Amino acid sequence: MSMKEMKQMPYKVEEGAIERAKYRAKMAVREAAHPTERTSHKVQWRWATAVAAAAVVVVGIVGFVKYYDEIIKPLSPMDELIAEMQCASDELITELAVDRCYYLEEDCSL
Repeated sequence: MSMKEMKQMPYKVEEGAIERAKYRAKMAVREAAHPTERTSHKVQWRWATAVAAAAVVVVGIVGFVKYYDEIIKPLSPMDELIAEMQCASDELITELAVDRCYYLEEDCSL
């Protein structure tokens, strides 16, 4: 375009603006025809997120099943006593056995 034609236009177009617009349009058409790695990175992130979420769900289910008894069911008094006796010292167990025998004899003598 000549300067005379540009002066007759009702709007002002910067020099090189049309060429830049053509270039951007050409690149957009190429991108639509052959997507670059940007879209594949998005797909990879989506897959990674989905796999991570599935792993969290699986770990949660396995943990819930493994510790179901401790989470949902309270221990009976006998189970609590057995658990405490397994970690108790031998001296404590001996004292409890002696006390049991002593109180058992008192119950029988009444």
